[in-house]
Amino acid sequence: MNFSLKRFLAFSCLASLLVLDGTEGRAQSPSRVGVAPMSGDVPAGYAAKMPGRYIVGGRPEEPAPAPVFAPPSPAPEPVFEPGCKCEVVQLTRRVPPNGTVGQTLENDLILTAIKDACDIKLTYYAPVDATVLRTDPPAVQQGRKYVWMFDSMARGEVQNIKVWLKTETEGPLMTCACLSAVPKVCLTTMIGKATLAVEKTGPATAKLGDRLTYNLVVRNTGSSAAEDVVLTDTVPQGMSHESGQRVLSYNLGTLAPGESKQGIINLIVNERGRLCNTVTARASNAGTVSATACTTVVEQKLAVLKFGPREQFLGKNADYQVVVQNPGDTTLTGVTVTDTAPPETTMVSATGATVSGNQAVWRLAELKPGERQTFSVTLRATQGGTFCNRVSATTSEGLTSSAEACTLWRGLPAMLLEMVDDPDPIQIGELTTYTIRITNQGFANDGNVGMTVNFPPQITPVSAAGATAGVILGKSVRFDPYITLGPKQVIVWIIKAKGVGVGDGRVKAELTSDLLRTPVVKEESTQVY
Repeated sequence: MNFSLKRFLAFSCLASLLVLDGTEGRAQSPSRVGVAPMSGDVPAGYAAKMPGRYIVGGRPEEPAPAPVFAPPSPAPEPVFEPGCKCEVVQLTRRVPPNGTVGQTLENDLILTAIKDACDIKLTYYAPVDATVLRTDPPAVQQGRKYVWMFDSMARGEVQNIKVWLKTETEGPLMTCACLSAVPKVCLTTMIGKATLAVEKTGPATAKLGDRLTYNLVVRNTGSSAAEDVVLTDTVPQGMSHESGQRVLSYNLGTLAPGESKQGIINLIVNERGRLCNTVTARASNAGTVSATACTTVVEQKLAVLKFGPREQFLGKNADYQVVVQNPGDTTLTGVTVTDTAPPETTMVSATGATVSGNQAVWRLAELKPGERQTFSVTLRATQGGTFCNRVSATTSEGLTSSAEACTLWRGLPAMLLEMVDDPDPIQIGELTTYTIRITNQGFANDGNVGMTVNFPPQITPVSAAGATAGVILGKSVRFDPYITLGPKQVIVWIIKAKGVGVGDGRVKAELTSDLLRTPVVKEESTQVY
């Protein structure tokens, strides 16, 4: 049996391939292959030629001559169909001319961009009696429809799409595809950008009091005009302007692309060191840029420092450090450092110095810029008070510097608690006297010295007196704190108590003070019979 394939081109970018059965002389209805039927089966105005007859407008006309059968020929090539050619994208299809039941058939759909296009949509209609095995690239399946969407295609760009399907039904197999696309229209607008650049130059070194001149250059290195250009110079600490202002502003207006403007700023140096002056340029339509010029103002300078403990106990050593340094910009010569200890102290040691009495002297041939030397001194004091250790430094250039470190020399209090009873033993009903003595054996004051005495069941306190008032609270006596107890000072409290029960009564005294973290306890035994 010989089959003849006829092709039709649809309009409005719709492509349909109608396969005709040459033996029966019948046009296969679109519904046979899963496509909605068209009026009269074939679009009006189009004709299909079949071996047996013509169909015009979808209706049969006069008979055609009997079919002529050609001798066998080699296997046919795939049918190549130019398909739909839209305004911007052309669809070309390629299908095998024949196949067998169960065979995998490959359909090629080729999109070629005639012009730049966007929103390209290709829809492939699968026949109802065929199964789509796969697609490349993968399609979005919508029932029997397989859809590919492309955002855009450049002129000359090609998209190759493949569909593999098979059928178990004998007879013509019709597949259809629809294509839509939108012309892509692009226009170019040249966008410029204003870009500022600023330069600032000035002297690298200067002396105190010099009048310095800084040169300024502002450029527009961009591709569009810089509008409302403002130049701002901030006068650094250590410099001044003749106007007295710390911020200097200049309106430069508009700078065309490639244009530059120049100016100068005069400043006076008031301090030494590395002084940096920064200028900033900004525009209403460009970013802010800045430039800095630094000037080193030289000066001869000498500094000496003294470090030591703020407090130290009497009888212990106090270590001091002496630091002499050159924070200036030139080398200093003939540097002499002299440390003088206060008369209330004794100089224990001074490493590397010549010591005479309470004075130590160090000598340096030179001291370079930024260099520093450290010396140590050890002192000891035998009496309390605040005493200052002074140091001075001189150079051959006539520079001088001095410093001091003051230390509070203080003793440490040491509390001694004593308690005795008299008489002992006593009979029930008799009185005995407890004498409590507190001695500060140390070298410093102690404060808020308090006393609490607790009595056993055999003894009851009767009265309390002494350095501070006492209060009897049952079996306890509590004395008001003694505010300050100086070195070697002694205070006394006296308690009279009565025997009330037979036995060995143990009286406990508890001493507290600012120095004592835990109370000092003293116990006295009194026999009652």
